[in-house]
Amino acid sequence: MALAVIGALLLIASPERFAQAARRFNPRVAPLLALLSFSYYLLQGVRWRPLLVAAGVRISFPRAILLNFAGQAAGLLPGGELARCVLVSEVCQREVGDAVATVTVQELIYTLLITAVAVPGSLRWPEAAAGVVASLAGITAVFLVLTVPAMFRVVTQILGRIPFARRYTGDVEELRRSTVHLLRRWDTLAWSLVSVAQVLITVTMFWLAVEAVAPGVLSFPQAALEYAIAHLAGSLSFSPGGLGGFEAVCVGMLLAVGVAFPAAIAASLVQRLSDKGLGTVYGTAAYLVARHKYHLQSRSIVHHRSTGRKAPSAP
Repeated sequence: MALAVIGALLLIASPERFAQAARRFNPRVAPLLALLSFSYYLLQGVRWRPLLVAAGVRISFPRAILLNFAGQAAGLLPGGELARCVLVSEVCQREVGDAVATVTVQELIYTLLITAVAVPGSLRWPEAAAGVVASLAGITAVFLVLTVPAMFRVVTQILGRIPFARRYTGDVEELRRSTVHLLRRWDTLAWSLVSVAQVLITVTMFWLAVEAVAPGVLSFPQAALEYAIAHLAGSLSFSPGGLGGFEAVCVGMLLAVGVAFPAAIAASLVQRLSDKGLGTVYGTAAYLVARHKYHLQSRSIVHHRSTGRKAPSAP
């Protein structure tokens, strides 16, 4: 379905017009996009390591960075974001659940920051401002559900009435305890400065992708707004890597600011190739290194953790 959306956009724009727009791509931007993409995943690994240590996983910075890169090899597969948790589980001999909460916290904070950075650009467009406010409200609601026991009980009661979800209520409760433990630590907030740098890198990548095919059309605050909305749309689409949803919304937002349809498609695809495309390349290389270094044999190592085991108490 994701590929069908991208294909439909190309057909609507006509392959000839898209090819003309793609040929206007400034090749001087390519090395900078590659460097920014590498820097993003490098910082993601740096940010991840303190969360892993707080969750009880003994791991060094170099190992955490390598395994974080290796996990990107599955970035375009369903559930690929959790691949790095599986690798940490195998290399560090820990349950997968010990790492899942760290990714949950990392992604929640990143999504909150990417939405917050869109606020300046949204002030010019009331319609977009309403969307940003709604996104912030949704993220705030997630934090409240996780941290307020009464609200979480309501959610678990709802899950308990759904037959296929009932069996996972214990796992969800344990994930909540581990997540709250991480959110209440002062170092979780302190290390979020690294996440701020990641947000600035991704917005810069998007702005450069647009500049490479349609220079002078998009300001940096506008780029932050459009990327944030497209990122959230991709997350809500539940497709691997947000494929399809991100591109469709991204193209629509670029059209709204005057970018030609073929150029808007080209810019969105350049962004995707710079982000997930290069991330998969970097991840595959890192996985081959990790597989040789740590003698990885199994393709997956998901251990079911006892729902009765208590998470560490918050300080």
